[in-house]
Amino acid sequence: MTYGLDIFARSMTISTRGAGKGFAHGNVWQYHPRSDRHSKILCWAIFFDLLLRTNLISKHVREEKISFGINHKMRDFTHDREKDLDLVICRRTQETRTVAGAANFRDLVGAYTIALSKRECDLLNGLPTIPLTGVQSALVALEAKAAMTEFGKARPRIYDELNSSHLTIHGDTDSAIAAGFAIVNFAGTFVSPTRNVWKVEQGAPTTLVNVHRQPKDAMNMIEKIKQLPRRSAPGTNGFDAFGLMLINCTNDGSPVNVVNSSPAPRPGDAFYYDNFIERIETIYASRFAEI
Repeated sequence: MTYGLDIFARSMTISTRGAGKGFAHGNVWQYHPRSDRHSKILCWAIFFDLLLRTNLISKHVREEKISFGINHKMRDFTHDREKDLDLVICRRTQETRTVAGAANFRDLVGAYTIALSKRECDLLNGLPTIPLTGVQSALVALEAKAAMTEFGKARPRIYDELNSSHLTIHGDTDSAIAAGFAIVNFAGTFVSPTRNVWKVEQGAPTTLVNVHRQPKDAMNMIEKIKQLPRRSAPGTNGFDAFGLMLINCTNDGSPVNVVNSSPAPRPGDAFYYDNFIERIETIYASRFAEI
């Protein structure tokens, strides 16, 4: 059983004011394109699911061989370029860090306003304390991107940002597992934070609403994402594991939910969440058994 997608949808239902000075005009948003909360929540949930399973990753965590980092800067040695990755699983070091006031995996629940069920809280409390660590060399690097609205503009941007991720990861360490994940909005409408540049009151007539052409918009985005290169072994370019989810998010305070029907990936599909998790743990076991 996996919990990640439900954790993501439940957490994204909660509107926040943003970090630091908050979002413009004092607005609260479930999703904002200038915030990375959505990608951090999803990567946290992916790591959570990996930790709950009987696999080598969870064993190495309990043996204090590996830990994780957030917003880790990786450098592509081949082309001398840098990129921040959402979450990196790496060898554990003595160096510790704090991110958004959080010093360990459990602390990030409060830092990112992650909404857990009682069952999930109990499972989290059963895990060891996993410190945020300084990263030397990545074993697994996770990057998540979201396409929520204005899909025509988003398609090339999402593709380029994700494509640069696996190139940077493998330019740094070819044996590292490059894992990518895409979130595609299937809602028919969306309240865009970048169009509503004033104080937004829910349901007010001044609110500008983007209208989508579903399922066409989502399907076109999915087709573009599926063009990203994937690889089955080190030495070539591409993601080692890639997942995809569809959500309904109107960004107006309504509940966010996961779409399980077509065109969402189905069990057995290469992009299906559970298959994505299994692929990461299988590749990890084959590449890093001796650390």
